[in-house]
Amino acid sequence: MEKVLIVDDSKFSRELITNFVKALNYEVIGEAVDGLDGIEKCKLLSPDIIISDIEMPKLNGIEMIEEIRTFNKDVKIVVVTSVVNSQVLQRVLRLKASIVKKPIKEQLLVNAINLLD
Repeated sequence: MEKVLIVDDSKFSRELITNFVKALNYEVIGEAVDGLDGIEKCKLLSPDIIISDIEMPKLNGIEMIEEIRTFNKDVKIVVVTSVVNSQVLQRVLRLKASIVKKPIKEQLLVNAINLLD
């Protein structure tokens, strides 16, 4: 069973993503409330998959992914965001992550995870 870390400053979004992830038979091993917390939890928990928002306090999702890629090139990362433009899309893809637009739909999340296999 793949282990998932959820990074989002919104408690509601974390709960929604957790429910989707559990329904897909993945194990949620932790939650983080911002990019800095996400980096710490990634180092501590060694997830197989990270599902993260972009717009967060302290350190945004793109900056978090850039830092994570310096010590973990293999973790699968799915960005879930309401802000999707060509600049964001290019940065996410350059970091070898996939992207899902909010509001999240379970099948789109599945597709995004599968793209990373």
